[in-house]
Amino acid sequence: MIETIMVPLDSKMQRVPVLTSKHLKVYGLLIKGTDINELVADRKTRHIINELCRLGWVKPRAERKYSSQRYI
Repeated sequence: MIETIMVPLDSKMQRVPVLTSKHLKVYGLLIKGTDINELVADRKTRHIINELCRLGWVKPRAERKYSSQRYI
């Protein structure tokens, strides 16, 4: 589950997703060129990658297939 914090937005409090150190570590591995298939093989990192996809930090698998960029 993605952690959230409450922040004021337009005079209301709203929940905003927060990237944890685990998210940043996996994202850093992707930037450095680690193959995403290696990361997805581990259950915990697969869960983190799915969360990064939902937040828009990593492209979904269908978009990565035809992209000229690596994975991000």
